[in-house]
Amino acid sequence: MNRQKTTATYFVPDEPSDNAHAEISSQELIRRYRYIIYGGLLLIILLTLGNAAYLSNQIKNQVLNEEEHHGEETLQALTQTISVSLNHIDRMRSSIVSARALPEITPQNDAIEYLAEQGNKTSNQGLWDSIPQPLKDSVGQVFVLSDIRDITFDLASLLPMMPAVVATHRQHSEFQWSYYYDADKALTQLYPWVSHDDIIAATETDNMDDALAVIYEAGGTFPLDLVGPENNSNGQKVWTPPYMDAGGKGMMVSLLAPVYDEQKFVGAVGTDITLKVLDNILIEMHSALGHFAIVDQDGTVIGDSEGNLSGKTESVNQSDVLSLVSAGEAHEVASGEIQAVQNGYWISYPLADTPWSLVLEIKSTKIHQYIFETIIPFLIMGGLFAILLLFIVLYQHWNFSQPALQLAQFVEELPNQDAIVIPKIPNRWQYWFDSAATTENDRRAHLSTIKKQTEELELRVDERTQELQETLKTLKTTQDELIRSEKLAGLGSLVAGVAHELNTPIGNALLVASSLRQFNQEFITATQEGLRQSVLDNYVTQSSESADSIERNLHRAAELITSFKQVAVDQTSYQRRQFNLPEILHELRVTMMPNLSRHQIVLEEKLSGTISMDSYPGPLTQVLMNLLTNTIAHAFSDQPNKLVVITCSILNDQTAIIEVKDNGHGIEEANLSKVFDPFFTTRLGEGGSGLGLNIAYNVVTGLLGGELKVESALGTGTSFTLELPLVAPSTEPET
Repeated sequence: MNRQKTTATYFVPDEPSDNAHAEISSQELIRRYRYIIYGGLLLIILLTLGNAAYLSNQIKNQVLNEEEHHGEETLQALTQTISVSLNHIDRMRSSIVSARALPEITPQNDAIEYLAEQGNKTSNQGLWDSIPQPLKDSVGQVFVLSDIRDITFDLASLLPMMPAVVATHRQHSEFQWSYYYDADKALTQLYPWVSHDDIIAATETDNMDDALAVIYEAGGTFPLDLVGPENNSNGQKVWTPPYMDAGGKGMMVSLLAPVYDEQKFVGAVGTDITLKVLDNILIEMHSALGHFAIVDQDGTVIGDSEGNLSGKTESVNQSDVLSLVSAGEAHEVASGEIQAVQNGYWISYPLADTPWSLVLEIKSTKIHQYIFETIIPFLIMGGLFAILLLFIVLYQHWNFSQPALQLAQFVEELPNQDAIVIPKIPNRWQYWFDSAATTENDRRAHLSTIKKQTEELELRVDERTQELQETLKTLKTTQDELIRSEKLAGLGSLVAGVAHELNTPIGNALLVASSLRQFNQEFITATQEGLRQSVLDNYVTQSSESADSIERNLHRAAELITSFKQVAVDQTSYQRRQFNLPEILHELRVTMMPNLSRHQIVLEEKLSGTISMDSYPGPLTQVLMNLLTNTIAHAFSDQPNKLVVITCSILNDQTAIIEVKDNGHGIEEANLSKVFDPFFTTRLGEGGSGLGLNIAYNVVTGLLGGELKVESALGTGTSFTLELPLVAPSTEPET
């Protein structure tokens, strides 16, 4: 596009401008801008580095706090699991002590005799070898020496603890064996049941006396010596060191407790537990930065969050798993107190009623890596921001700021200049200075015609006002048509929903009727060949059931049609009549249920018994249908539980309250004040007209003489509340 350039004579005015003393040279502006740029860049770098150091320290403290909290959660999970074993041993010991102290509550001799009769007669040392399987699963096995005293009382005191033992083993798979050791080593009771031959084979002996000797050694742990009065004068529960199970169950540990009859040591109870259960807890609750391990005083690893015990055939030493804490050190510090060492941090949590401690080890390398990965985006962003800021400011100064200041001064002085003088400026700005000069010349040329243009403008405004009035009238007519279309669309949706719902009962009735006709034909054929009693009975039964089914389905269809007729008649008329409000709401439920069910929405009603109203049921039904339709379209997304509750109650002797509440995602606060505006919709172009709630609001506040309010918050659902007079205001004009 070619521009015509005006030739003009430029000269410097005789008198200087009034504000010439306020001008700043371009060199001064550049110098000041450089100070600002370099100072700002240096400040950004210092702030970025300081922020990085501050963030690093904050992230490290946050990591340590999170890991400490995670350690406490893991400790709680372990304590709950270990408490099962402690409670199990306590119940076993308490049961035996109670049975010995109160022999009258123990099983009678006939129970012992019955078990003896059912047992193996060929081997008296495996007392219950041949008892039925249900008894084996309930009482386990008892092995005795060949030269045995009378153990009737011993057996009677052991049987009461078996129900608790069985229940614990069935609920917790980590329990492998539960047992009782006699202090005289004369007998032992084992659960689960094992046969005489299997125990002989497992101990690699050839008689039960030798097998019992091996059992009482317990792999070199000698349980009776561990819990006996010589080594355990306080009668405490004792944990054995971890050991490898000979049966292939992996690393195990035993929990033992002494049994005293008054002051006499009579035996011990114990249970064998697989350490895999503790390992699984640590692995499940592993930390991304920390390493969990359970260790004892001697440095033996009981559990490890990184699976270092998996597949091991012998115990694992603490030094092979942990690198920041030495053996025994975890048992010497306060529980839950962070310990700082050269290469990281560690925390110890003693496990109550055990000789073990849970150790959480956090290496500095992982913390530093995590901090670096977290703050590196901030460092990159700060550097890029500083470079970008420098480039933008310099470019802006050289190409925009200085010429723009000159242009602003030039434009400001134009009205005071008799002749227009353009200063020295960059070529790229020449067009704008020329345009300003041309504009000023045009302004001066057109000053004389302003009055005429003003008069013409007033005339055009009058004409435009008339056109706008006609357009407004047309828009009002269009709005009324859209409102009528919205109402008809709602009725059409209602008809479609009811038709869909009627299809099921009517289709069922037709199917049963067709089957009944075929059955009648078969019955006629049977009568022609000779009627039998069974055929007649079958015909009577099938006919009765078919008639009942047809009657039920047709009753359902009739109920839907009746409700639809009532709602449809009310919707298509503004007839005023007396009605019971809960009945209207119930009919609305029946009518809207197909549409609600199709969207998997549950509708609940909380209705009063009777609320008599003298009003317009049709418009009221239309309002409620609009609210429900709006809820179906906007309230829910993909949440599993969709619920709408309609509550009907009396506010006072003149007003009824209807609340329609959903548990959807709610309305944004910015949109809450617009929901009743005409043509406002959040689904423009998706089928929403924005008139549904506007119609409801106009009907409630106009024809029904009530109020319609909405309350909502994101994530909590939406509640529409109607306050309606029991007697609607009169619509007849006053005379």
